[in-house]
Amino acid sequence: MPIVETTLTTWLGERGNRWQSDAHDCLFILVIGTLTMASYAVHLGFYGDDWALLASMHLSKNQSLIDVLTEIIRVHDHEIRPVQFLELAALYKLFGLDPLGYHLTNSTILLLDFLLLYFLVRVLGQPRVLALSVSLLFILAPSYSTDRFWIASSAANLSMCFFLLSLHAHLQALRHPRGGFLRWEALAILGVLCSGFCYEVFLPLFLLASAFLFAFELKMKGSRFAVGRIVGKAVLHQTAIVGAVALILVVKALWAPRVPGNLELIGLAVWTGRAILKAAVINYGYHLLLLPSTTWHVLKYYADFTMVVMAAVIGFAVWIRLYTLPNFLIGSAGELRAKMPIYLGCGIGLFLAGYSLFPIKPAEIGPNNRAAIAGTVGVAVSVIGGLGILTSLSPRMWRKPIFCSAVAFISMSGALIIAVLGNFWIESYRMQKEILSDIQDHVPMIPAGASLILDGVCPYNGPAPVFNATWDLSGALSLAYGRLGVEANIVTQWVTVEQNGLSVPTYADRVIYPFGKLYVYHYGRKTSHVLPDAQAAQSYFDDISTDRVDRCPPDDDGNGVDVMNGLVAKLRGTE
Repeated sequence: MPIVETTLTTWLGERGNRWQSDAHDCLFILVIGTLTMASYAVHLGFYGDDWALLASMHLSKNQSLIDVLTEIIRVHDHEIRPVQFLELAALYKLFGLDPLGYHLTNSTILLLDFLLLYFLVRVLGQPRVLALSVSLLFILAPSYSTDRFWIASSAANLSMCFFLLSLHAHLQALRHPRGGFLRWEALAILGVLCSGFCYEVFLPLFLLASAFLFAFELKMKGSRFAVGRIVGKAVLHQTAIVGAVALILVVKALWAPRVPGNLELIGLAVWTGRAILKAAVINYGYHLLLLPSTTWHVLKYYADFTMVVMAAVIGFAVWIRLYTLPNFLIGSAGELRAKMPIYLGCGIGLFLAGYSLFPIKPAEIGPNNRAAIAGTVGVAVSVIGGLGILTSLSPRMWRKPIFCSAVAFISMSGALIIAVLGNFWIESYRMQKEILSDIQDHVPMIPAGASLILDGVCPYNGPAPVFNATWDLSGALSLAYGRLGVEANIVTQWVTVEQNGLSVPTYADRVIYPFGKLYVYHYGRKTSHVLPDAQAAQSYFDDISTDRVDRCPPDDDGNGVDVMNGLVAKLRGTE
């Protein structure tokens, strides 16, 4: 981002009487954030990994916080994320099996993220209109929507909170190079460790921020008479943050069970490059260039009156708020064109960093977009830079209205899409509860060592998972029947009958459920069937489960059913 031409200490310390105006902006952010969350937060439930995590905690022999934490770390921590599991254990001890408290806590953490992001941009010396615009585009971006709805992915929000707190502490340390440097830097290192051991996705952003601060310090203090001393001090100021990030990466690389022992750097680089390319298409294509098409599709098929009014109020409020702020967009076009490419470049750099360490398969609207939260910060910054460049080409009197209208439209559309996505997750939880209650009514007991395969349901309700993995239905049924170890899965078109059991595909491989103690419950027919051998299984699928190929709409692993963009569905030939 463009920085005020002053010394580093003055730049970080020059707050003056800006706190009052910043407080007004923060109040506006809180209102907008709360308004978007009010439509879904109190109605959400548990999904996917949540069920397995809750089963491990609720059915633990001892129910103290330490015992519950120890149990879920032992069973589920494959990435070395103790902070994430400490949060889950604490929430379980507070709220038990009631999802409301979990989601209200997650929403509160998100609101804190929004405020901290705004303050970070302001501390970096940026005008209020740009700080608020970046924050609003991030708040109302649907590209990381899963982090709003899914408790298991809420660690990304907590990791972001620690990331921003750490940067604030680090900037305070640079502001007090003599008096309080060590105290503030210790807090910054603690923030790095908490962020990295909660969720890894923000670690590259720490490195990028350190590189930026290093370069800026050299620029501000550069002198041809003392180059070595200045470089040495600048390196020293960033060493602690970089060292903490390196420590986390080494610990995870050496001891995280999910990291493969035969990891090939070239293969990882190729995979990461492809993931970044797809993420760019999703964020700048699907969620930006195709936004008018998506918004129209949502209005036509899914939005109700309340959602439309809420989105319209947000869009109008954003336009009025930005338009009434002191705005440098009415200045000279040359100055604007000089500053906005820096925003664009910094945003693209943040986007690339946000996707560089967590090469999960990117998704538009489904569960896999949980890792997009870090990259979305970069998207917000780069979009503001791009809008600034475009508006600089227009006459001076039109720059401000055009810029405010563009941000307001993106914000309004994002709010509408988030509300609609929330409805799919709400409906998914209702469906899950109905399915579980129906199974208990018709299958009073699941014998020890038996497996239950659920038929007659779809794995996704739009982008929201219903039951789609080896562990979610197993965890939910373990809670329902009060014992761990209930093996369960669902029937999809990809299930095959093998000689020794049913073969069900998973994310990584296929799972074989052996015949003998193998039961199938058909939710639509309300009937249960025993499958003692391959012949009985084949007979079941030939005579009873005849619609399993055409029962559900096409879905994409990790993204669910694309219901948000009619144009994309048409291009894929799925609408």
